[in-house]
Amino acid sequence: MNGIGRFLVVGGGVAGIAVSKHLIDQGQKVTLIDQNHKKSSTVAVGMLNPIVFRRMTKSWRVDDFLPYCESFYGFFENTAKQQLFFPITIRRFFSSEQERQFWLEKQERFDFKKYLNVILAEDIDYKRANNPFGSGRLNGAAYVQTIPFVDAGLNWVNENGRVIQEHFDFIQFDPFQRQYKETAYDGVIFCEGVGVTNNPYFRKLPVEYTKGETITVLAKELKISDSYNRKCFILPQGNDTYRVGATYVYGTLNDTVTLEGRIELEEKFQAVTNTSYTVIDQHAGIRPTTPDRRPIIGEHPEFEGLFIFNGLGTKGYMIAPLLAKEFVNQIVNNHPFDAETNLSRFKIL
Repeated sequence: MNGIGRFLVVGGGVAGIAVSKHLIDQGQKVTLIDQNHKKSSTVAVGMLNPIVFRRMTKSWRVDDFLPYCESFYGFFENTAKQQLFFPITIRRFFSSEQERQFWLEKQERFDFKKYLNVILAEDIDYKRANNPFGSGRLNGAAYVQTIPFVDAGLNWVNENGRVIQEHFDFIQFDPFQRQYKETAYDGVIFCEGVGVTNNPYFRKLPVEYTKGETITVLAKELKISDSYNRKCFILPQGNDTYRVGATYVYGTLNDTVTLEGRIELEEKFQAVTNTSYTVIDQHAGIRPTTPDRRPIIGEHPEFEGLFIFNGLGTKGYMIAPLLAKEFVNQIVNNHPFDAETNLSRFKIL
């Protein structure tokens, strides 16, 4: 398309906010429908981790995503006048001697140096946690305070466009005219996460549902500022509280917390540290994932102007900002869709 258009964005999580922000930046008119149900974007911990630890490989496109995240979340920090983006060091406790060797092999490589610290004697013999194979310290990680971010994002979109708090009613939607209720749009973009299961135009896509639970513990003796990682993550939240996660249960849309999830996370926490603790909270959410671990982005093959931006998985807070910018350039400036994320790799009709 060319010129100024009118867009409807369905979904008020990190995906919908990022898409709306970049549309507005391009001078487009945006209405965002926030369906105001329990979003995985607010339940998520919001971790940005540049490394896949088992084989010490870099996360997909991490060198592109991380620098853009800092400016993207920094923008909303300025609008909200509070810190939302928190750089943090991750101390990874190796699960095997092989994993430690992978780290040693890559810590001197140019493309890994900014992430992997050189292992020192104090890392091998780190005394503050159960540590049979030693540990390494990872730079470049961060986390986002998810609930304040979503609040700040929706407020900004509403100030610069329009936010409607309601459930999207497909009965009142005409896909041929792209008309919802009384208003026609140049483009309608579905950023619903697991809500795609109820979307008659995209529900045949292989978006999978992965439930994750976390607990928050009070551990006054732990006193760490780094995030611990082995079997689980232990993320400092201030005031001697720590978020511990996460579980993985596949193929369910039940987002209630469970005793089984709590027990699993407590066992993983105790496998890392013997410190005393009290569980003070528990959360559960459903992540939208895909078979090839790549998002599903693009235009419906039958209905012009109907788009999907979904399947961000466990790394949504890291990949959504830049992917949304690229996606908006694709639909506003007629750039080609990226084959790696294009929904055309799946059949939906």
